[in-house]
Amino acid sequence: MNSKQITTLWCAVIVEELIRQGAGFFCISPGSRSTPLTLAVASNPKARFRMFPDERSAGFYALGYARATGMPAVLVCTSGTAVANYFPAVVEASADAQPMLVLSADRPFELLEAGANQTIRQQNIFGSYTRWSFELPEPGIATPLASLLSTVDHAVRKSLSLPAGPVHLNLPFREPLEPEAPDPGHQWAAPLETWQASGEPWSRFARPLHKPSAESIVTLRELLAQAERPLFVAGSMSNAADGEAVAALAESLGVPLFADLTSGIRLSSDCTPWQLAFQNEAFVERFQPDVVIHFGGHVIGKQPAMALRKQPPLHYVVVREHPGRFGPDHNVTLTLEASPAAVASALEGCREPLPGIRCRDAFSAASGIIDKMACVPELAVSEISAPRIVSSLAGDGHALFVANSMPARDMDLYAAPVAQKPLQVALNRGVSGIDGIISTAAGFSAGLGKPATLLIGDISFLHDLNALSLLNHPWNPLIVIVLNNNGGGIFSFLPIASQTDRLDECFATPQNFSIESAAKTFGLDYICPETNGDFTSIYTKALQENRSLVIEIRSDREKNLLLHRSLKAQLDPVFEKADCSR
Repeated sequence: MNSKQITTLWCAVIVEELIRQGAGFFCISPGSRSTPLTLAVASNPKARFRMFPDERSAGFYALGYARATGMPAVLVCTSGTAVANYFPAVVEASADAQPMLVLSADRPFELLEAGANQTIRQQNIFGSYTRWSFELPEPGIATPLASLLSTVDHAVRKSLSLPAGPVHLNLPFREPLEPEAPDPGHQWAAPLETWQASGEPWSRFARPLHKPSAESIVTLRELLAQAERPLFVAGSMSNAADGEAVAALAESLGVPLFADLTSGIRLSSDCTPWQLAFQNEAFVERFQPDVVIHFGGHVIGKQPAMALRKQPPLHYVVVREHPGRFGPDHNVTLTLEASPAAVASALEGCREPLPGIRCRDAFSAASGIIDKMACVPELAVSEISAPRIVSSLAGDGHALFVANSMPARDMDLYAAPVAQKPLQVALNRGVSGIDGIISTAAGFSAGLGKPATLLIGDISFLHDLNALSLLNHPWNPLIVIVLNNNGGGIFSFLPIASQTDRLDECFATPQNFSIESAAKTFGLDYICPETNGDFTSIYTKALQENRSLVIEIRSDREKNLLLHRSLKAQLDPVFEKADCSR
């Protein structure tokens, strides 16, 4: 076979094996050096793919797809800075244990560090952020195709193993890059005849199941049985069954459950929003847990950590599948590397249910105050009312993606827990960046195969503006709600706001771009409601129409700060005298 036939077969084998391993969705950015890979994907009828002019957006789209499906999308790009543009998404995927496969085309050996155009050091470019990084040889019949298949299998396995994460395969290609039909009877391809006919992957692997050890469960059952004031914390969990199991355990034992927005259970009608209580210092002084069991990963708010710093528990237990170190306050006394659902099941019946600590009357009163102060239909729609209205209206046939900074905090604090079956919620909380949010939300929607709402701030929106081009596609009906306070509103809440007169200049970075013009540039409908009633009507209609739409909510940073402070002042008396025995 000639070189074009060898390269064509080489790439066809890689793509086919990825599909057979379940990694059959490809995010491709066009380029010359990646031509053999791109056409191998396009010519395989089982492959699903989408083209992206921007590799950074493609990387975050793949991240969103992984959050929705639990499987890696395959990123394909050309050589040079193209692969470097994946770096932010790779970092987020690594930090939050999301599977991802990067296939970067590269120049051959003789062009590296020789002044050749569009050539950089691509091997191991992502450093320690990958679960595995490997450079394939240049296509040639000296390399057995069986070794190519086993390499692909290992890449998928490493991406899905605990902890899941990104894998990078660097693929150098020599010109010519154009495809040519290979000779199926060539002796180099002969060992693949059985594989080709079977339709099965070359090798299989079982995804790991982390079960807790009997000894650790005995220890944890004893701690929980002896605890006088236990507290469960549900942090980020990608598996819905984990959150449901933790919630069921808390209910059966009568243990308070601080459920973060990323836990998957915060928006359940049975969930108590302890975030509101933990904002009150008097409540924190009275409520002093002696045993804390933290299921999953990070939480959005600082309230639990700040409370526990003041009143450290005797035991702080972390339960999660990720083997990485987790304990920013260095107070962890026991770690269980296991499925939260498995541990929750093993703890059933370990003690008699606690008599109360529910504060039902207090939370009912707090809910009424929030609705009265922020959500009356005639009032201007705000950064508090918007997340509350969204959480109360979006149902199970929908999904929710929330941007970092203030949207995440306000949704976590003020969302209305009304859904019998909570809608799926996702955030990029691995490193909590504001980049690539629209792209990730679009990938999340596509992975789920259903429409979604994105709640995002104006700076995050601007950061990923080109991703609006993704939304005029049937895969991505996305309602984008932009909370526009003309800059980084979160800085108004930080200590620096009272310590400098250069807040706008150096931190808030006011932006006066037109969100309406941006939407129209990409052919998207746009609307800007003024009141809560208007927003409720518009959003209700948008949920029914299953199409992309940009909704701008204009806000004033100073008024937003005052609204938050006023609401907290109204809530504080409720929790200062809360009777937590009911």
